Amino acid sequence: ERNNSYSGSTVCHTGYEKADYSDRSFVTRMDNLGNPDVLLVFGGTNDSWAKAPIGSYQYADWTKADLYSFRPAFCRLMDYLTKRYPDTRIYNITNTELSEDVINSMDEICRHYGVTNIRLRDIDKQWGHPSIKGMKSICEQVCKVVEE
Repeated sequence: ERNNSYSGSTVCHTGYEKADYSDRSFVTRMDNLGNPDVLLVFGGTNDSWAKAPIGSYQYADWTKADLYSFRPAFCRLMDYLTKRYPDTRIYNITNTELSEDVINSMDEICRHYGVTNIRLRDIDKQWGHPSIKGMKSICEQVCKVVEE
């Protein structure tokens, strides 16, 4: 129903060169997703590349300051999505070549919220971005899980 992607956006409010990305972060845009049957969340790449603070696992009582770190922001995102869209099939997609902290955090937080985490494998890339071949591979890997 809706593509709410924003080039260079981060899950948390911290962007490149520690800039304030609160105007475009996933947690800022999470209430503008329409009424989906299936929701694909594909974030964390820019958080990893920008070396956003990782923070602590925090599953409630977030302040705006907490949301400048990846773990609390990703927890807030998953908490909101699972409550706002209880009848929606939610999938998180974990890109390749991310920091271990971001990869492991997404695994743990998705487990906590019961969200299926699709960990991509062997994505062909050019300058860090999926090539045409890489995009086809992403499609195949995601479809394999979603169609189960």
